Amino acid sequence: MFTGAKVGGDTVLVLAPLSVLPGYQRKGVGISLIKEGHKIADASGYGYSIVLGSQGYYQKAGYLPADQFGIKPPFDVPDENFMAYKIKEDASDIHGIVTYAKEFGID
Repeated sequence: MFTGAKVGGDTVLVLAPLSVLPGYQRKGVGISLIKEGHKIADASGYGYSIVLGSQGYYQKAGYLPADQFGIKPPFDVPDENFMAYKIKEDASDIHGIVTYAKEFGID
């Protein structure tokens, strides 16, 4: 699941925590779901996705530390766990602190 957020005036997507049933883990299901989500996001015009999670896992889907894109979290978190993925290769550069939807309760 992806939800919308803002970085400056730009809308980005936030990838929700991902879970795969134990019997289906280590078979590429999770990465396939993420990649399909990226295809849909690309077709919908989104340029970036961000995620907070395991560096070892999300890097397999192409996520890199978000600070490499100039994207900062609104809370303290290790840089290696706050990551971003450039969905569109020609997406404009963005810089700033992520503003999550009010439902997240993060001010």
